Amino acid sequence: MLFRSLILFSCLALTAFAQQGDQKGARMEPVVPENLIPPSPVLSVSEALKSFQIAPGFVIEPVAAEPLIDKPVCLDFDASGRMWVCEMRGYMPDIDGKGEKTPEGRIVILEDTDGDGKADKRTVFLDKLLLPRAISVLEDRVLFMDEHRLCWIRRKGDLPEGEAKTIQTDMMETGNVEHRPNGLLSNLDNRWYLAKSDRRLRRDGDDWILEPTSFRGQWGIACDDYGRLYHNNNSTLLFADLLAPNLLQGNPGVKMKIKDFVQLGGNRVWPARVTPAVNRAYMSKAHGFDSDTLDPKTYKLVNTTASAGMAVYRGTNFPKEWYGTAFTTEPVCNLVKAIRIVEKDGMLKGELPMGESEFLASTDERFRPVNAYNAPDGTLYIVDMYHGIIQHSTYMTSYLRKQTLARGLESPGFGQGRIYRIRAVKGAIEHQTNIAALHGLDLVKILMHPNAWQREMAQRLLVERNNAADIPFLAKLAVGGSTIARIRAIWTLEGMHALKAENLVATIRGNDAELQASALWASTRLPADELARLESILLAAKPASPEVVPYLARAIGPLGTDKAFGRLSELLKSDGASHFVREAAISGLDHHEIAFRDSQMKDSKDKDFLAWLEQGSKDIKAGTPSDSGLKGDELASFQRGKAMFHGEAACFGCHSADGAGMPNLGPPLDESEWVTGKPETLVKILLHGLTGPVTVDGETYSPNADMPGLGMNPAITDQTIADLATYIRNEWSNKAAPVSSSLVKQQRAATKDRAGHSWTAKELMK
Repeated sequence: MLFRSLILFSCLALTAFAQQGDQKGARMEPVVPENLIPPSPVLSVSEALKSFQIAPGFVIEPVAAEPLIDKPVCLDFDASGRMWVCEMRGYMPDIDGKGEKTPEGRIVILEDTDGDGKADKRTVFLDKLLLPRAISVLEDRVLFMDEHRLCWIRRKGDLPEGEAKTIQTDMMETGNVEHRPNGLLSNLDNRWYLAKSDRRLRRDGDDWILEPTSFRGQWGIACDDYGRLYHNNNSTLLFADLLAPNLLQGNPGVKMKIKDFVQLGGNRVWPARVTPAVNRAYMSKAHGFDSDTLDPKTYKLVNTTASAGMAVYRGTNFPKEWYGTAFTTEPVCNLVKAIRIVEKDGMLKGELPMGESEFLASTDERFRPVNAYNAPDGTLYIVDMYHGIIQHSTYMTSYLRKQTLARGLESPGFGQGRIYRIRAVKGAIEHQTNIAALHGLDLVKILMHPNAWQREMAQRLLVERNNAADIPFLAKLAVGGSTIARIRAIWTLEGMHALKAENLVATIRGNDAELQASALWASTRLPADELARLESILLAAKPASPEVVPYLARAIGPLGTDKAFGRLSELLKSDGASHFVREAAISGLDHHEIAFRDSQMKDSKDKDFLAWLEQGSKDIKAGTPSDSGLKGDELASFQRGKAMFHGEAACFGCHSADGAGMPNLGPPLDESEWVTGKPETLVKILLHGLTGPVTVDGETYSPNADMPGLGMNPAITDQTIADLATYIRNEWSNKAAPVSSSLVKQQRAATKDRAGHSWTAKELMK
């Protein structure tokens, strides 16, 4: 809990206090002159369309609006192209969030029956849900998430069958509505990935299996054609994973500090209107702060504070240069940001095609874009919650409360929402094919479709139906189609449990880097006997480009033979300094660590690599109460601190559930000298906060905002702070003495004159 971002400024905001987001002693006067703030009436759809500023050559048009839809937050399309939408009715129905715990949410089906591009039919599939926030539609069932559950329910057409069955509840019990898992992205590798979570989901017949993965994002998650994932947090517009998911996580006994993702583009935004209704808009140099939340000349938000759902556009309607561009929604400043993804030598970077303007921005303060989707017709869909209040009451400041009430943004509490389509003026609209009606070769051919939505839906149906008669068609496509089609065919076979070594030989021998990498990734899913048949091909493989080497290293490790160890050693010597090759080798050597060490590393001086091998051989599983070494009252304190960290305090929101930290939000807590060093130092930080920069394990972190202290909150007792300190000092890889409430009391008295003024690292190091 070393930092908080602007929008999540209060680390521990308890419902006993009216304005939980306030920072004690801060000057909270308005920054924007009142005469420059326009009114914010509820606009009709036709009026709202006039408020948009959109990139040249594009138009925005409604596909659904009230009364057909109410507070939409996410959607999924079924194989017939219909929208299944989560309505988060109940979210902030008034300024205090009263009634939010009443289950009023719905899953509804929206349908265009006359082919005019607009939904005209609404069917309620499920109602009385508590704040639903994710959905994935299958032929025979629907996956969804609400406030407390990850569920599935059988469906027969548009009707649910039986009761919803809960897959998991534990993972949904952390944080408030802004900090609970969401997403349910069906990815290339036949897994569903979540935002704000370190789990992924796999279907196994009628069962669903949760598997570990990297912790990603906060709200919304997306993928590209190669299965790489994209995510963000509220103060960062876009992160991109550089590798396929879990490529470096094949050895669960080893904890490697891996940063296998990058930030794309900056966090600068250019709203179309002044933005006084930002939770921390009062933070300005004129008020004694170190920086300005709003530009002092334009009175517009400088950097994002509420990045939300995103999509990597892969449709057919936009001009070709827009293919692969990411679109991130930002509801607080009423815009959609375009970030063009550029790849070179295995690295990704983000460019801003719109320069110092936005792809889409609105002067309507109630325009709340919260998600973006590739659509069946090749266009881009934007989900607009169209709700005056977007900040949750947990973090509402008295400043924002005044701004909200001044322009009547607190009402109406229900009854509004829009879904828009963005299309290129000169681009063709895909004719809607009812993919659900296709079978056999006709369905397999859709894997070659230029529109990614079509390809993805075809794969999902083929995997779900698992028809053995489709396998020969897929096997042929895996060796004879375009790069994208072959990748889809390979992973469709994997999802059907029909992937064979022979399906991968040509691709691994080839010189297409993307195809070769995906085939090597797929080989890690082969059963042992099939992988053995691929050994000679893997050992002779020549990486088509440097970014393929980690995939090859990962694929060779599980072979476990002397020849495989020799080839892996060659890769480590020639490419070991390259990104992720050493980590990929460790990932693949699960259960072969000692054999590889004895065979290839007798004279090695690579202490880190040798330590990883040793750790993996012991299959260490750290970070559970049972191995914390604590007992009695100390263990009880640990457990209370854990519940607070992952629950009401939502500390994991900035520091990740695994203590690894999150870019632009919070540095790592695991193996941090600030955590495991003198307990007095950690207690001081918890009491009064910390301002960056701060160096952890040799790396400097400069988050966007200070961490506020807890000591000024009368609801936070000495025991609460002791519990949090004890927990983070004994979780993950940390092993340090627990902290007592008497120590906290002593430090509170000794530092009372700070009155919540954040420490600097320099001060604490004295």
